[in-house]
Amino acid sequence: MQVGDLLGRDLAQARLGALVDGVAERGAGALVVGDPGIGKTALVTAVAEQARADGLRVLRTSAVPSEAHIPFAGLGQLLQPVVDDLSGLPAGPRDALMAALGHLDRDVPDPVAVALAALGLLRDRAAEAPILVVAEDVHWLDRLTGDVLAFVSRRIETDPIVLLASTRELPTGGLADARWEEIVIEGLDEDSAATLVARHAPDLAPHLRARLLDEARGNPLALVELSIAWSRLPPGTLISSWVPLTDRLLASFASRVGALPPPCRALLLVAALDDGDERAEVVAAAGALVDTPVGDDDLRPAEEERLVEPGGHRVRFRHPLVRSAIRGSTDPAAQRDAHAALAAVVADPDRAAWHRAAATTAPDEAVAAALEAAADRAARRGGAVVAVTALERAAALSPDPATRGRRLVRAAECAADLGRPDVAGRLLDEAEPLPLDPVERARAAWRRKLLGDGVWRDVAQVREITAITDRMAAAGDVDGALDALVTVAVAGWWTNFDDDRRRLVVEAAERLPVTDDPRLLSVLAMAAPVDRGALVAARLRRLGSATDVEPMGLLLLGSAASTLAHHEQAADILDLAIPGLRRQGRLSNLSGALAARASAAWFLGTWDLLGAIATEALRLGDETERPANAASARTHLGALAACRGDGDEATALADEVEQFFRPLGAVPLLDLAANVRALVALAAGRPDDAYDRLAPVFALDQLGQSVPLKHNAIPTYLDAAAGSGHVAEARAVVEALAPLARRSGSPIMAAGVAYGRALLAEEGDAERLYAALLASDIARWPFLHARALLAHGAWLRRQRRVTEARVPLRAARDLFDGLGAVPWGERARQELRAAGEASAQRRVAVTEQLTAQELEIARLAASGLTNRQIGQRLFLSHRTIGSHLYHLFPKLGITSRTELAGVLAAGSEAGD
Repeated sequence: MQVGDLLGRDLAQARLGALVDGVAERGAGALVVGDPGIGKTALVTAVAEQARADGLRVLRTSAVPSEAHIPFAGLGQLLQPVVDDLSGLPAGPRDALMAALGHLDRDVPDPVAVALAALGLLRDRAAEAPILVVAEDVHWLDRLTGDVLAFVSRRIETDPIVLLASTRELPTGGLADARWEEIVIEGLDEDSAATLVARHAPDLAPHLRARLLDEARGNPLALVELSIAWSRLPPGTLISSWVPLTDRLLASFASRVGALPPPCRALLLVAALDDGDERAEVVAAAGALVDTPVGDDDLRPAEEERLVEPGGHRVRFRHPLVRSAIRGSTDPAAQRDAHAALAAVVADPDRAAWHRAAATTAPDEAVAAALEAAADRAARRGGAVVAVTALERAAALSPDPATRGRRLVRAAECAADLGRPDVAGRLLDEAEPLPLDPVERARAAWRRKLLGDGVWRDVAQVREITAITDRMAAAGDVDGALDALVTVAVAGWWTNFDDDRRRLVVEAAERLPVTDDPRLLSVLAMAAPVDRGALVAARLRRLGSATDVEPMGLLLLGSAASTLAHHEQAADILDLAIPGLRRQGRLSNLSGALAARASAAWFLGTWDLLGAIATEALRLGDETERPANAASARTHLGALAACRGDGDEATALADEVEQFFRPLGAVPLLDLAANVRALVALAAGRPDDAYDRLAPVFALDQLGQSVPLKHNAIPTYLDAAAGSGHVAEARAVVEALAPLARRSGSPIMAAGVAYGRALLAEEGDAERLYAALLASDIARWPFLHARALLAHGAWLRRQRRVTEARVPLRAARDLFDGLGAVPWGERARQELRAAGEASAQRRVAVTEQLTAQELEIARLAASGLTNRQIGQRLFLSHRTIGSHLYHLFPKLGITSRTELAGVLAAGSEAGD
């Protein structure tokens, strides 16, 4: 929507008013875009005032350039009126929000947790009264607050919340992804401009009016401000020289400031430079700049000149240009004096540090150290941009060259974590010529290596990297070396390092003076799952039960167990890690833990649980921008859909994974997607197609340390090979896997080898191999167990031992039915019919009528949780929970939540 005249502005205001009026039905967002002075502030203010009059709660934040470096500065201002009571939020997001706003001294674990907490708080308050959230001048908003607002805007469709923002230009960064209607405010047409001038300066001389209309070019602020200023000029004044419009407006404001009394000018200067707006703070700092006492009343002349808003506990400029004009018309020395005065009165140490830095021109270690401490706090709150800026400024103020270099290296690390390799490279260029100590020199070298694409395609590159980690450890930075090796091992896992690169990583890890650190075990599991698998598993058994391991450590241990295919162990450890990660609000890490737990659920046969946790892992992986976690969840959901007969859904999920990761060459995830496609083909009775999908995955030259990546596809490959006549090829693969299974100590891989040997056996060996297979602990893995029973029963029937065949075939049918593996259950029924026994039609469990998310919500509701409590657990609106329950009740044939527990229990029994 574009607006270019007075009537259009009225229509725009009406449109915004309509969005606010409809807030009871649904949430909405609008972004008002326009040049400085175009009238967007007045438009937004008018809508806010009307909303307040109509009984809405209005929350407002107004961004200024000086606050852009403060993490969550805008969010703190926005939520200040409602942040007094956070008892309705889950502990993890609540603490994350408190830490982000500086009310709690701890790290912000995940910016998404802050966004979820802010959304939850707004939803809680909106349940009391509809809310209008106003964010002015978002082009100056700190990045983290912008990300939160964008997050909120995309999730308020069913909430009584309207987000209204204004900006000079279309936003970039996180705000570019916000969901809102754009209203572009353009200059007024000639008739509207003349009307506006006449309204504010009816007696303006005709020649001045004509000149003003010509030069203002429809800018409402220029029309209003200059018409007022020119109406005060002496008669006969000739205006013969013109400057660009923005400079002219600044000059207009500056001239009005210059005519004010000295105490008032001091107050305005301090307010223009302050990164807060508390009136008492501004008055106290201004008192140090002038010889005469300064008080509240000294702002009255500025209020009368319409430069600041009247009254209240805050000093708010009527327009951002007033602030700019004051800064632009004040010499640097006077600005430094004002910053020094502010540094002496502000209570917040971070703000004081920035003001001290602005007041300083020469190197000063005390100021630099204060800025470094501010950077530390910013980094803990998730403000990487602020940390980079603070550390770079601290480096510039550092008298000692080595200290300057250390701060530049830290700034480079923060910039790299922010995804700005260009900034990191520039900072390292400045740091490396300085006399760095050995630790910092090694960290700089490591960070320089990370500025590449992180693939490390050849042995020489990995050898250089491990040499750097050796130097880090030798210099005493063992933690840094471990963290660096984790980064390399993760990259190697997802890009399928060859054996030489894996060996270099393992040797570097084992040279470190640690034994049971979760990071070390994670590196060994990812880099050498076969050669170090048994060793790591033994250590995991000891550490996984330790009560003093932090959730992040448990995540590493559980993921290592999952990597090694020790799924019962992984499930036990991850079940300890997941609640802790949830409490701490570490949502990106939680997505990884849930994805690994979904893998365990697949093998352990808890498929309803798999659907619920993989759905949450997918949602959180997407929201926290962890594509590998989301892709892993998609492959688990795709495998589940394939086994339940929904080939279209499974194929769509595989497509999503391949489209994103094929250009990146992420072989492991592509192999998982290939397994989904193969399961779809098997379910549809196309073993040749399934074999073609997986034959490249199990090429003999592709086996080795990467085998655990493929363990979930081993039975699928074997079934496809047996069904398509590729028995000889599959036997060779099984015999190649056997020593790898022994070396790794992986029970599921050993079971896969035993299954393959029985399935592909010569007639004379089959009975013995099937007996050994079914006498083993294969029952630990229900889907594999059922496939073994089906294969054994089918073999017995082909031997015309039909009476014996019925026993394993019945067991297979019942196991498949309990899992919901519909195509495999039908195959068992077909074999039973061929063996002379009919089977009743499978009873569809009522739970199978629900989506994974609906089933999770139903179970939580059956446990007695309220909609709000369920929403807090799943990070969803309580309205969304209510909507899900409303739609799932008819599916289950019930009318109230009191019936849920009984129906879910009965449904579970029906599927067993």
